Amino acid sequence: MPYPHSFITLTPEEQARLKKESERLARVRKWKRRLPLQALYLSNEKKTFRDIAEYLGVDYSTVRNWVYRYRKCGTQTPARRGGLEGFIAWVNRPGPKPPR
Repeated sequence: MPYPHSFITLTPEEQARLKKESERLARVRKWKRRLPLQALYLSNEKKTFRDIAEYLGVDYSTVRNWVYRYRKCGTQTPARRGGLEGFIAWVNRPGPKPPR
């Protein structure tokens, strides 16, 4: 049974921050790291998980996990960088080091 879709609502300031971070990632050629940010933007536009997944070329469950992770970041205390800033920190976390 599929999970119910839960749209997110971003303030105009959060939308501007999301756009700024997405543009920064495009400049440094981190295309894959932009996908979770684009998923949040599209969810704010009231698109379903399936529509977002089809548009971004990823699996439905991946989009669902991204949106739920954003919601989880929003419940953190301010000292733990919750909300959009916490989600952006998660997106920009260091990845695995390349093999030598």
